[in-house]
Amino acid sequence: MIAHFTFGKEQDIPFKPYSPKPEQTITFLPRGKLTISKPLTGECRTAPAISICGQQVSRYNFYLTSEYLMLRVHFHPGALFRLLRIPIYEFTDCWFDAESVIGHETRQLNDRLANCLNYVQMISLVEDYLISKIKKVIADKHLIDNVAFCLFTNPTRFSLDWLAKESCLCPRQFNRKFTERMGVGPKLYSRVVRFYNAYQYKEAHPQEDWLTIALLFGYSDYQHMVKDFKEFAKVSPNLWINQDNQSPERILQLE
Repeated sequence: MIAHFTFGKEQDIPFKPYSPKPEQTITFLPRGKLTISKPLTGECRTAPAISICGQQVSRYNFYLTSEYLMLRVHFHPGALFRLLRIPIYEFTDCWFDAESVIGHETRQLNDRLANCLNYVQMISLVEDYLISKIKKVIADKHLIDNVAFCLFTNPTRFSLDWLAKESCLCPRQFNRKFTERMGVGPKLYSRVVRFYNAYQYKEAHPQEDWLTIALLFGYSDYQHMVKDFKEFAKVSPNLWINQDNQSPERILQLE
């Protein structure tokens, strides 16, 4: 995913509300800087130029500079673990400096991205880099990666006992292995996926009422869904949609 925003120097830049999503990523920032704020505590930090991000479980607000160019690589479930050979829970809910994990080559790649002439060239550079890294990966895919993908596509359909059985593991081993490869346990991961799918559906179908959406995505009722919104987005469903509609990409689309 590429995001490139250019605001006027005197323009008021809206923040980007960022709630948990079912994703594990490496993010490059060839131009501009990103300030990450945690609304619950007021804690702020500047993101590294290249970040490894595990499963997010907290709400953050992103503040961008007047020019902001980002390229983010989203990995299939389990793929980041296979690439790094480091338990993904080490990167849960944080933006970890990729250079300290992978090496100086990431900084060199980020510098090259900043000088690319177009987005296609940027994607090609990152793909070539990742392909060279993947060729050195010796860790085989585990059955648990398929199970994680099942949860990613349909978080409410499968029981955890069934998932453990499909992974050829006992429930305790399944929970440990899943956390190692995905960064969080299967129950929390399923909740994040369902929450994310619910608000994505609302954004695509604004005419649908929240109760219908709650039942569609396996919540027992509206209040059950609100509980997840309060935990993951820190606001009610309607307020979250209103905040997200004021994000930089939404404002620029309107302009």
